Amino acid sequence: MNTNSVNVQKEAAVATVNINHGEVNLLTNELITELQQVLAELNKDNQLRVIIFRSSNQHFFSAHLDVTVINRKEEGITGTKNFMQLIEDVRNTHAITFAIVDGAARGGGNEFVMACDIAYGTENAVFGQPEISTNIPPGGQGTVQAARRLGRTRALEYLLTSADMDARTAEQFGYITRFIPSDSIEQTLEKVVTPLTFLEQRDIEMIKEIVDLAIKDEKAAIELEKERFIERAGEEKTQYLIGKVLKHGAQTSREIHISELLADVAADVMQDMANMNQDSTN
Repeated sequence: MNTNSVNVQKEAAVATVNINHGEVNLLTNELITELQQVLAELNKDNQLRVIIFRSSNQHFFSAHLDVTVINRKEEGITGTKNFMQLIEDVRNTHAITFAIVDGAARGGGNEFVMACDIAYGTENAVFGQPEISTNIPPGGQGTVQAARRLGRTRALEYLLTSADMDARTAEQFGYITRFIPSDSIEQTLEKVVTPLTFLEQRDIEMIKEIVDLAIKDEKAAIELEKERFIERAGEEKTQYLIGKVLKHGAQTSREIHISELLADVAADVMQDMANMNQDSTN
């Protein structure tokens, strides 16, 4: 699955995708194609729950789309279409996608980050959409994401000035998920990612479906949430898990440390699964 510029490391339900392409991780057509190939392969893995995108470059997550493809020539049109499709591919990945930004993410690089489900930025991160300085709008949904996340006035300032936004400001404005100091990234990822690995694919799809609909249509999302709640309440798995959380102290003062309680539940469930597997082999 590894390519010239993309290294993939898989461990259980988590894949880490490291990008290392030239001096600034420029989104050339070569890199775009490689990322599309990697995503296509990862999407075939039904056990995968999390994909983490990182950069091996000390200063750049990705500088931007290769400006030499921004033209009306045949190769330019192809490159632009490939880039736009890459953004859709990231958005439609079945796993939960994380972008860890520890450098500059501008233009298409920033749009790649915005296509991910969750984006963390460090003190070294900046986010920018400077396209208007070359007479074009963003082409990978950057204008749309800025408007949806920042609101009208902040989006206009951000897009028309071509100014970078640091991670602390981006978190404050709701542009990224969180600002995290670089020396805390690994600890944060372990804490956030581990619970996701215990989810079924349909759990991720359900929550994404409700959240995405809520952004478009609040009333419709409320009805969908009610429908899914009632459906799931009657499932055997739901009653099994309710029994486990009660066993480990739910609805008691132990809930003050809910993460520990849920960790014990996960361990108990894993033990049940191990016992079942052992029984099936005997």
